[in-house]
Parts: sequence; C-alpha cells; structure tokens
Amino acid sequence: MRRNWINFEENTITIISDYGFSSKSKKERKIPIHNNILEILVSNTNNIQMKDFVFRKGLKNGYKKDNVSKKFKKIVRSCGLNDKIHFHSLRHSFASILVQKGISLYVVKELLGHENLSTTQVYSHLQISNLNEAIQQFD
Repeated sequence: MRRNWINFEENTITIISDYGFSSKSKKERKIPIHNNILEILVSNTNNIQMKDFVFRKGLKNGYKKDNVSKKFKKIVRSCGLNDKIHFHSLRHSFASILVQKGISLYVVKELLGHENLSTTQVYSHLQISNLNEAIQQFD
C-alpha cells in the first residue's frame, strides 16, 4: 500500500493496480478506513513521502505478497494456533462477522470487492442463533 492511496479527508484507501501491484480484479476501488486504523495511519505516515510504501522493510522496499503470508503463517505457528489459519482467513472472518452482525450482503460484497453477489454468499455462514433471531422478529 502506498501513502498516496490514503485519503485522510474522505477516510478512504483507494486500491490502485500500479507499482508492480495488482488486485485480483485489477480494478481500482475505494474502501473506508475504520477510525482506529486511521489514527495508526496518521501517526505512521507523517515521515513517509507520498509515493512511499506505508508498510515497508528497510528504508524503501515494500513487502511482497508472499512475504506477508509467510510471516503471518510463522506467527500463527509460534502462537500455537491451528495450522489451517492463513492470511486469507482474516478476510473470511471479517466477512462472516459482518454478515452475523446483520450487515447487508450487498455492503459486504462492496467491501470485499466482489463482482458478483454469489461470490460473497460463500462467506455468509449463518449460525442457528442468527436464524432464531430472524424468526423472533415476527410477533
């Protein structure tokens, strides 16, 4: 992620396919930034030039996708967590929690950057408690 992807006025990050990075869809999209994350970004980007990587190793280089995944897996193992947990598991958990909190699948679809709603539905594992809550809405 480059510093110039962050819009502090709009509280958004614009995912841009450039500088040797491309998203899966290769499409540009904006995602909102949670206030807690915004505070961290503000404090960590004061000394970073507009074209610099926000997260970097050394003075100039950004992290490669494989490095992040491998580092995450190493931390998972060192914590004694289930070896089936991968970096992508964070995305899956994020989507599942949003759905369980009652966030519209259409909103989750946009946050994840899915082209089709059917792709998002894979993340919507509803628990029996969610189904019971829905039924109790009828009096």
